[in-house]
Amino acid sequence: MIKINQIRLPIFDAGTDKEKEIKLLKKKAAKLLKCRPEDIRKLKILKRSVDAREKNNILFVYTLSVRLHDSVTGPSAETERNYIEAVKNKNVLQDNKTPFTVKQIFSSDASGPDPVIVGSGPCGLFAALIMADSGLKPVILERGRSVDERLAVTELFFETGKLDPDCNIQFGEGGAGTFSDGKLNTGIKDQDGLITYVLKRFAEFGADESITYDQKPHIGTDVLLDVVRNIRKYITDKGGRYIFNARFDGLDEADGRLVAVYYTDTVSGSRKMLETSHAVLALGHSARDTYEMLNEAGICLEPKPFAIGVRVQHPQKLIDEAMYGVDDLENKESILGPSPYKLTHHAANGRNIYSFCMCPGGYVVNSSSEEGGLCINGMSYNKRDSGTANSALIVNVTPEDFKDTSVLGGIYFQRELEKKAYDLLKGVIPYETYGEFRRGVAEPAGSTAMEPEFKGFYGSADVRSILPEYVSEALIDGMEAFGRTIKGFDSDDAVIAGVETRTSSPVRILREKDGNSLSLKGLYPAGEGAGYAGGITSAAVDGIRAALNVINDMTG
Repeated sequence: MIKINQIRLPIFDAGTDKEKEIKLLKKKAAKLLKCRPEDIRKLKILKRSVDAREKNNILFVYTLSVRLHDSVTGPSAETERNYIEAVKNKNVLQDNKTPFTVKQIFSSDASGPDPVIVGSGPCGLFAALIMADSGLKPVILERGRSVDERLAVTELFFETGKLDPDCNIQFGEGGAGTFSDGKLNTGIKDQDGLITYVLKRFAEFGADESITYDQKPHIGTDVLLDVVRNIRKYITDKGGRYIFNARFDGLDEADGRLVAVYYTDTVSGSRKMLETSHAVLALGHSARDTYEMLNEAGICLEPKPFAIGVRVQHPQKLIDEAMYGVDDLENKESILGPSPYKLTHHAANGRNIYSFCMCPGGYVVNSSSEEGGLCINGMSYNKRDSGTANSALIVNVTPEDFKDTSVLGGIYFQRELEKKAYDLLKGVIPYETYGEFRRGVAEPAGSTAMEPEFKGFYGSADVRSILPEYVSEALIDGMEAFGRTIKGFDSDDAVIAGVETRTSSPVRILREKDGNSLSLKGLYPAGEGAGYAGGITSAAVDGIRAALNVINDMTG
């Protein structure tokens, strides 16, 4: 295959017509390859990014995979390489990378206990997919409910404030990412082709094909629900088994090796055991009771840094104008969609502040999972059409900031902030304008020129009083800096809501190079909750690696 980098098309030329886009790309590729468009047998978009540095000439920038007819390049990799060398263009390369695949290596009548996966977030789902494709029959324990039941439970929570501690925005089929923007971009490298594999599988299960090549792919909560359902059907059709309402709460060992896991049925209250020699701990970052249980069981944990802060909301049009320019904005939006942003700043007090989980055209949601505590997150649907942009603005904290010096100090630090947020309005999302936050108004009115978008009850309150002052200082410093990048970002009318505490796991479950827990063979901590990932895609990749480690151990 031939790989071509840095092919550019004006966005208005490419538009939203896929056939037209491919036709133009073939013409461009043929010119670079010094051949005719009809000589191209196959063309695939590997990556598409946006270059918006010139607002009046915004471009799509492509990386392509191209296969020419053998009559042009010759029949072998060597003749293709000779053809590429003759082209003499640094952006034209040979791509012989073999895609990641999974083969069935276990027979259907294989003996022994089935592997267990604790959690059905992206880490657990992809661990289960790999195992199922290899011929194993994984058992997935999920403390929450299936996506359809979970959707009903969360909607009831938004409407009434009645919380189910075992099924909510944090817990349930699909994990916390199911009720988010469904962002799939990640900062990790794709040396093994695992990111490509993850995106390809998401598309196979119902996401739009564009996620496989867009620089900032997203699925959206509504589509992600369908994807998760389809993954479950695929796994169960291959012999895998889901157990919902199953809160993992214990394990047994013999001679330093896992022999069983325990779970409690959250409906009946009965406790049950599953014999197994291999379990992937694909926990969510909010499984606090599980961390406590593992700590008591002697599993090695360590505290880790994370970040806390607030959610900020702006009119989406303000962001789009800053990122795309005001000229012909409606047409630009129709092609590019609502604009995301990514902002970072080093504050004067030494803290780092940055945007996180930015949701174009989204909503701020009550994502609480414990009685008497309140935390928030952002989400958006596939169309991203709320008219409001929101993002977490978060500030780094380290174990040195925690009052409690134990391994679980970060959890207690989060809980303290969430209790303060809850107590302000008895469980209602507190918000104020940025002007009120900046001035430290004790009784904010919350009146703003924009209409904020929330899922769950919300009311005006002193958000700044929730946070440590060093966090508030850094947030204000950052807002002023971001206002120099995006005009109007630091407007007094911007809406600030709190509190954002569940950005990543506050602990790490220590593991060996082969993926085993440092404390117990056969136990494989993985994904975001174990402290080794930071988003849907990176968690899915870590789940794949955990499954491969299990398979390697089972096959010797």
